Amino acid sequence: MRVPKPEWIKALRGLCGAESDLRWNEQVGRWEFRLLGADGVVRSQFWGRFVNPRTGAQLEPDPVTGLVAFRELDDDGMREALANLERTFIGNRQDGAGTTRREVLRRWRFNQELMQQKYREAGEAFADLAAERGRRIRGAPLIHVPVTIHQ
Repeated sequence: MRVPKPEWIKALRGLCGAESDLRWNEQVGRWEFRLLGADGVVRSQFWGRFVNPRTGAQLEPDPVTGLVAFRELDDDGMREALANLERTFIGNRQDGAGTTRREVLRRWRFNQELMQQKYREAGEAFADLAAERGRRIRGAPLIHVPVTIHQ
């Protein structure tokens, strides 16, 4: 069984809080980062290889398990994981999302703009439908035109 270095756990808890933990998960054969979410629930993230080191192309997860390719955790990998966690942390005031209020407002504005766009598209579709219906002759009898197909 693999055991994480004490300095890794100390660095992780210093960044993400005392509830955070790092362990080797035997069932999936991956390093497991256990982090407290914004809703107060501890969730797991599994360490893996997300990018092909030779080509730089994004790797797709296994379609059956949903896991990315195995990657051993070392000091460089731990620094990379901590840098990613810091960058994506909503409370990161240096280069992340900024304050919680600013991030919530950003998401609210995005949703408002998306809703307005959907209303606009629905209005345009209705206008097109009304214009098409207006072009038809109202009350005109339906005339069937016989068509002969020659073979």
